[in-house]
Amino acid sequence: MPPPTVAPPVLLSLDYATQQPGLPELPQSVVAYTEGALRIGTDVPDGNHGIAADQTVYRDVIIQAELSLAEGDDDDLYGLFVRSPSPDFYYTFAVSPSGHVVVSRYDGEHDPLVAGPLAAEMPFARGLRQTNLFQVVAIGPSLTFLLNGMVIVSEVVEADYQEGYLGFYVHHGQQSARAEMAAHWIQVRGVFPESAESPAA
Repeated sequence: MPPPTVAPPVLLSLDYATQQPGLPELPQSVVAYTEGALRIGTDVPDGNHGIAADQTVYRDVIIQAELSLAEGDDDDLYGLFVRSPSPDFYYTFAVSPSGHVVVSRYDGEHDPLVAGPLAAEMPFARGLRQTNLFQVVAIGPSLTFLLNGMVIVSEVVEADYQEGYLGFYVHHGQQSARAEMAAHWIQVRGVFPESAESPAA
């Protein structure tokens, strides 16, 4: 008889249609709950903005979030950031409404690790207000990025940065007046017992 399977513990689960925790005020961006979603917008050209899903430092986790671009154009990106110990360091996983995917490392400036159009056979809902499922499996120095259940890429990253904040990310290009992403829900599951810890006081 096989041993019983145990689901990884849920560390965070927010459905923004019914759960709307307090929001910070961010310069040069708009953060609000609109139409049952968390909206993050900016009108700064070539601007990058994000908001942490909560004030918890995460280690080895599985992240899932349903996201869409509510306003913008084909040079805008929306997605997730992970492994951010400070505002000056993070990894992003984002996609444009036309299906251009970018996985990037930020350490004072953006360093694209992967950038290009999705393959034609990849499941992806194109256009504004079309929801897609973003997933990141972060274990040790390995980050695996999935879109709608399909693996995009796996990257081995710095061993010194194996924990940090995670949340939502939007990049505004230059074609539209503003870019605004919508986060519909997010779930974070732990892989090991020490997958999450509160930030130091």
